[in-house]
Amino acid sequence: MTFNICVLISGNGTNLQAIIDAIESKYLNVCIKVVISNKETAYGLERAKKASIETRIFSLQKYLKQDPINNTRSTYGLELAKIIREYSSIDLIVLAGWMIILPATFLKEFTDNKPTIDIINLHPALPGQYPGAHAIERAFNDFKENKINHSGIMIHKVIEEVDAGEVILTKEIPILPTDTLESLEERFHQQEHKSLVESIKLLSTTNK
Repeated sequence: MTFNICVLISGNGTNLQAIIDAIESKYLNVCIKVVISNKETAYGLERAKKASIETRIFSLQKYLKQDPINNTRSTYGLELAKIIREYSSIDLIVLAGWMIILPATFLKEFTDNKPTIDIINLHPALPGQYPGAHAIERAFNDFKENKINHSGIMIHKVIEEVDAGEVILTKEIPILPTDTLESLEERFHQQEHKSLVESIKLLSTTNK
């Protein structure tokens, strides 16, 4: 039985590409049913099209402007959930560089209504450390102040509290004396690709 996923993106789509590559190499036995972007210019859409994956665009900004009185972030969450529910066989929703905090209306659709669907996100910090934006930069600054000697990555289930859901997988990343912020970010990105693929493999094999 095929394990089907929906991938949400906002930008370049390198994590999406890592998933596509893992599927094409047969490392992942999953199917990406649809890639949804909140930005028309996201290059990840081109990556999906090259792999013959269906794409959808649903811009928050355009949605809010269409009806400033009735259209809100909460109703956007409901409408986004409706798009995903069009694909009746989705087993997992993967946030792969999705840059909008998902409203509670979206999350509740998949926790309160059947079939329930897990949503996972990648965060470039270990559990309980540096929630929210600029996590790598914040860790690097703490390293320079001799407060830490490593940081890491976690893949977690998405709940209303930012970066606080059940942890699926973690990976420590050392911070080296020779590191610049740019070199550290590059090492994080390389590990992000591996960890996200590993998490999908874990969930796709244990949830069947």
